[in-house]
This record gives sequence, structure tokens and C-alpha cells, in this order.
Amino acid sequence: MDYYKGRLSLSDEVYNQILNQVTSGEWKVGDKLPSESKLCSMFGVSRTSVRAALQNLQGSGIIVTMQGVGSFVHRNPAQGVLNEEPVEALKASDITSEEFKEFFEFRQAVEFKAIEFFVRRSTKEDEAILKNLVEKMQEAGKTDDRVAFTKYDFEFHMAVIEGAKNVFLYNSMLNYKDIFFHYMEEITRLTDKPISVLAEEHVELYTYLVEKKPKLAKDYLFCDNTYYHVAYFNGR
Repeated sequence: MDYYKGRLSLSDEVYNQILNQVTSGEWKVGDKLPSESKLCSMFGVSRTSVRAALQNLQGSGIIVTMQGVGSFVHRNPAQGVLNEEPVEALKASDITSEEFKEFFEFRQAVEFKAIEFFVRRSTKEDEAILKNLVEKMQEAGKTDDRVAFTKYDFEFHMAVIEGAKNVFLYNSMLNYKDIFFHYMEEITRLTDKPISVLAEEHVELYTYLVEKKPKLAKDYLFCDNTYYHVAYFNGR
């Protein structure tokens, strides 16, 4: 497409292109947009035009941008505001956006490092424990049992940290296990994803761990948690 023809500015063209990706369902609510450099390549425009388009999209409530993280789809105009029910549900939640962000940063410090150690130090027994917990999550998904799923989800992540074979990392999370469990309870309660979908997401995370792919495991966990922050806590 020749962006230099027509009445629209380059940034308006990019705005419309991204909007089309959202309204068509190609990019769904919670999805992370490509980086600015990738968007420049996709649309053949400068970073200035991309940034202007992103600013306009954020102003329209289509996306939200988290500094140092990236931009995420927040609303699909073709479907209305998809987050109304979760946001309403948050009125009953005692986790604020800032608390969520701070606990996620704590998880990064502990769990991301644990992932690096797990892929290097874990035993077949450690992997078997994760496999068993994933299977239990899948069973919970068959009946959409959120209580059981949360229990196994919590045990899964604690097992990853324990499998890292670093007593200080494990004890750091153990000291906050009650907060960690409550945090996961709230996320499971507020999400509109079926439990079966959440279980399959853990299958993917488990696969990255046993295949010794720490970067993919950390990227997956990071994007998953950022999705919850954007979809349920933005603007609270």
C-alpha cells in the first residue's frame, strides 16, 4: 500500500491498519502488539508515525501501553467493551492494580530465576511432579472446577521453584505463600477464560520447562501475567 497517497496521514493509515487487525479478531483483547520496530516494518513507515498511531489508539481506548512492557489490545470496538464484567467483579476484589504489579515484579525476581535453574537442575522426579499437576488441572478443566484448579496451579508454580534446587529462592516464595495463593485465587476467579483453557496454557508452560527452553517459559509467563494486569486491572 502506498502510504503517501490519499488524504490520510501516515499515522492515520497505521491507526486504521491496527484497528482493522483488532476488529477482525486477528489481534484479540489481551494480545500484545508487535514491537514498534516490527510495526514499522509491517506498515513501511517511520517510528514517529507508529508512535503517533499508538498514542491515538490508546486515547481511543483500543490499546493500553505499559512502559517497558509494550502495548496490548484493551477493547475491540466491533464487540464493545469486553472487560465490563471482570471490571465490575473487581469491586469485590481486595487486590489493587499496584499490588498486582508489585507482586508480579516479586514473581519475576523469584520465579523467572527459578525457571533458569529448573531447566538446569531438575530431575525426572521433578518433571513427573509437574506432569501430574498439569493432568490434575486438565481434570479440573473438564468440570470447570476453579477451586481445584487454583490449588493445582499454586502447587505447580511452587514445584517449579522447589525444582530449582535453591533453598533461598524457595523460602522467599514460601514466606509469601498465603499471599501467592490468594493472588492466584483472585486471578482464577476474575478471568473469563474457561478452566480448560487455563489448563492447556499450563501444558504449554510445562512443555517449555521439560524441553529446557527457559526463555520461552519466561516469555510465556510474563505475557500471561501482563495479560491479566491489562485486561482486569488497567484503569482501576
